[in-house]
Amino acid sequence: MYISARCMAIAAAFLSMPVFATAKGITYDCDTAADHFSELVLPAGSAPFVASGNVRLNAMAESREFLPVVRVQIATPADPGSSPDEFAGFALTVVAKGKAKLPPGVAAVQMLSYTAKGKEDEVIPPSMLVTPGTVQPFSLAYDGSNVKVTLGSETRDFPLKAAEPVVRVICSTGEFLITDLTIAPTR
Repeated sequence: MYISARCMAIAAAFLSMPVFATAKGITYDCDTAADHFSELVLPAGSAPFVASGNVRLNAMAESREFLPVVRVQIATPADPGSSPDEFAGFALTVVAKGKAKLPPGVAAVQMLSYTAKGKEDEVIPPSMLVTPGTVQPFSLAYDGSNVKVTLGSETRDFPLKAAEPVVRVICSTGEFLITDLTIAPTR
């Protein structure tokens, strides 16, 4: 079989392009046992870009130590299982009856919070009124010095410097479905 130099050049150019999720996005079923975690780290290319998608709780695992949680962040690269030096994003945490005093007839509540390195998580109170398992759309826009995190109608900005930014998804003690996850340049 003969492959022309032109075909090889086109293939080489295509393979050297930055990696981005397709327009439809990817699906990641982040499913972990109690007291375990899983992470997905995607190269984001250079700023500016936006990472967006949806997240939903599918199941909780019972743990004495940890709450079911998923975190989506723009971050600096880090070794697998290690926390990045810098990050900004959000967390969706689920609290089941027995872990907190909940209203009668309520088995669990989920809450969204903004997360950033060096800051305490900032819970969005209206998110606690949403039924666990409800799809939560999100968007994280990074311009090279700032991450704008949008959850529904709520938006917060966080300073972030990352020479080689990544999109990081971490979940623990439950099953969370991330759908339509895209990373798209905004220039």
